[in-house]
Amino acid sequence: MLVKSFALKIWIVFLTFAAGFVNVAAVRGFSCSVSHHTGNVTRFAVSIAAGECGVAVKTLSIAAAFFIGAFVSGLMFHQRKLALKKRYGIFLLFFSLCFFVVSQFNIPQEAVLALLAFIAGMQNGMFIYYGDILVRTTHLTGYLTDAAFALGMAVRGDRSKLRLAVFYLINIFCFIAGGIVSALIHKTAALSACGCIYGAAGIYYFILRHTQ
Repeated sequence: MLVKSFALKIWIVFLTFAAGFVNVAAVRGFSCSVSHHTGNVTRFAVSIAAGECGVAVKTLSIAAAFFIGAFVSGLMFHQRKLALKKRYGIFLLFFSLCFFVVSQFNIPQEAVLALLAFIAGMQNGMFIYYGDILVRTTHLTGYLTDAAFALGMAVRGDRSKLRLAVFYLINIFCFIAGGIVSALIHKTAALSACGCIYGAAGIYYFILRHTQ
């Protein structure tokens, strides 16, 4: 059981690494985040106040694409039960295919951004539990809060929360590591690299599922 638990943890942090990689690729290529949207919603409000309709539409469309992606995940995982079903691996291979398609064809920037946000929303909405932790793999704000809160509880005497803090901190590190690796790759190769990463994550998942 320990080996299986460790293998599942590797898959989870791999997804977090992938999200960090994709978000930096979007920031470098399109000057916009696709994995988290507090900044985008704030930018939308500012652009509305300034009368910058073009910027407002762009930022709103990205947040909307993320929302729709999470909505699709809600349709697929509405039972809220973690089981090693094929759909997890299929999702990841679908993401991989999407990245390869947009890397090979001349697709408008706005459509690429919307697709990346849609993928991020689907990934973040995937119902993944590790132990008693509901995992969200595409953004860090919740992890930063949860890691600090769990660490505070551990300092106050609840040593069981130290495991949670370590788990969250590992995921934060992996998101950052994914971003660093993405920043070191030439921008023209970033989307193809995203396809490779998600393809590897999908294959790993099917191997993990087969061994359960």
